[in-house]
Amino acid sequence: MKKSSQDYLLRFLVGGSILVLVYILSAVLPWKTLAGMFAAFPGVMAAAVILSGWRQGDGAAADTAQGSVYGMVGGLVCVIVTVLALSLGGYWLLALAAGLVAWLSASILLHAIVRRIREGRRS
Repeated sequence: MKKSSQDYLLRFLVGGSILVLVYILSAVLPWKTLAGMFAAFPGVMAAAVILSGWRQGDGAAADTAQGSVYGMVGGLVCVIVTVLALSLGGYWLLALAAGLVAWLSASILLHAIVRRIREGRRS
């Protein structure tokens, strides 16, 4: 299905609104650890599943949710790498860059592993 400019605008507004809400919570809450937990809220995933299900049906929503698993596992790797890099006295920007590279790498690796397992079961 071809995505219209309305689809992109709606995704931007929903995802962006969730991110703004998380930022406001992190600035207002006195407990910064709790604010960090809100920062890890899978709001963008929820918005993507809702919008793909609404526009393209249950199959597209399921595919989006399944794909988000790879990104969330990668998110855990990102946090671990970032925290480790910060604890070693690294600069926050460098630590975050290392964490983002680790997130992408872990997400792609997990996807490749799952795909190979599924292909092995089919044959």
